[in-house]
Order: sequence, then structure tokens, then C-alpha cells
Amino acid sequence: MNKNSAEAQRARLLRALRRGPVDTVSAYRKLDILHVPRRVFELRKLGHCITTSWVWRVTEAGERHRVGLYVLEGR
Repeated sequence: MNKNSAEAQRARLLRALRRGPVDTVSAYRKLDILHVPRRVFELRKLGHCITTSWVWRVTEAGERHRVGLYVLEGR
């Protein structure tokens, strides 16, 4: 499997969600997922119950952004 395929990205995200909440910025930085909301959408379509709340995060450039915080329910 290509490590950058959507399937591989979903697998990395699901593993991380099973450990605890994941926000958009950390998924981008640490999991190498460029479009996190899309991968969350796909996991939901596969039957995973993932909730979203909103949090503020600061990027490397020092800018504050409102981003999604994703939680896998019933992990």
C-alpha cells in the first residue's frame, strides 16, 4: 500500500484516534495527512463514530487558527 494513499492516511488517523483526540494541526504535522477533514469524513462513511469540536491552535508561523478536534467515540 502506498504510504500516502487515502487508505494509508485513514489507517494512520484511525490508529491515532484510538489512542485519543486528534486535532487538525497535529494530524497534518505528525501523521502527514494534508486534508484531515476529508479523511474524517471517509472514516465516518466507513461506520466510525467520530465527533468534532472546535479548538484554537497556533502554527509554526505563530498564527492562531480554529481547527477541528476529533474524538473516536467508543474507542
